[in-house]
Amino acid sequence: MTEKLIGKKEVSTFELFYDLIFAYAISRMTEVLHLVSNHTIPIINLAEYLMMMLVFWTIWTYQTVYANRFMKENLSNALFLIFDMFWVVVLSQSINEDFESTHFAFAGSTSVLLLSIAFQYFLQMKRSNAAEVRKLTLHLSVLLTLAGLLGFVTVFPGLGSYSIRFTIYAVSIFAVAFLPLFMKQTLTNFSTQFDHLTERYSLFTLLLFGEAVIAIAQTVNIHHLKVESVLYFIVIALLFAIYIINYEFGINRRTSTAGLVLIHLHYFIFVGINLMTALLELFILHELNTIFFVIMFDISAMIFVYSLLALLAAYPKKNTRLTINEFTAISVLNVIWVVVSILFRNHSLIFLGTLTFILVLLAVYWWRIVLQASQIKR
Repeated sequence: MTEKLIGKKEVSTFELFYDLIFAYAISRMTEVLHLVSNHTIPIINLAEYLMMMLVFWTIWTYQTVYANRFMKENLSNALFLIFDMFWVVVLSQSINEDFESTHFAFAGSTSVLLLSIAFQYFLQMKRSNAAEVRKLTLHLSVLLTLAGLLGFVTVFPGLGSYSIRFTIYAVSIFAVAFLPLFMKQTLTNFSTQFDHLTERYSLFTLLLFGEAVIAIAQTVNIHHLKVESVLYFIVIALLFAIYIINYEFGINRRTSTAGLVLIHLHYFIFVGINLMTALLELFILHELNTIFFVIMFDISAMIFVYSLLALLAAYPKKNTRLTINEFTAISVLNVIWVVVSILFRNHSLIFLGTLTFILVLLAVYWWRIVLQASQIKR
């Protein structure tokens, strides 16, 4: 018999406590995006940021999925979380734009965390008598152990040049992050408690939006408040509103699923939020080439919007079906924005004012989609 908890699983105080250090880590990672050279963010910095985000997202996701399926508030789980939190602190302090200089600490702490989570899955396998649970925990434990050991090997300089060792490390991270996509049946056999899982991801997204609000402060001069800073705040608030509309009213949080689409789309949602936040801050402070800014910002915005659309399509409520007409309407709105953003890239006030107007239209239309569904249901 499948060992699922009955009823709605609540997000525990342990989990919220654990999330706090990741919020700090995200803020540390975002600092890499502020290293401007010749009025652009160097491509190597963008690549490093995406890699660091993938590492933290992977570690946080595996611990979150473990908590979703198995964790109870007891001494054993509390000790594991406290142990892991310390190593996330170490990992956070290893963040540096020069990857090679901190690879020992970064890859080493990554490996410790992956092996710790692997051991938690292994212990769960030993405790369980259900075949589907034992199969799932064995597969995840082996995958995490192999990735952790591979990453640990790369900290030794004598095993090859840094480029070779980093390639091995990157491959191990990509494998542990995306191989579960090919384990759908095993994961579905003991599906997630989806309501809890969506709540965890939404709460973490809330932390990212909190970091975005803090970033706004960097553009505020108390002696001369700029309209751009006000519009920056409104833009972040509207992006948050669109996410919440999607979460609260658009997706079916009580479906039976492995949650793989939700999990992996949130990597792109996290990236989109952080990139838009950093780019807008630098734009208002006039630190970026406007062509570079517009290209990067529009890509980030599309990542965010289409990831939310994909969530809506993957987990719709009974009457919330994203039609081709609705998809087309949102896409047309995005195309209009791209054209306008290029035209007004050199006028920050007009740019931000138009962005605010476009996001208001998008939020209202998104609300209309889910509101129509709720009225049909009634």
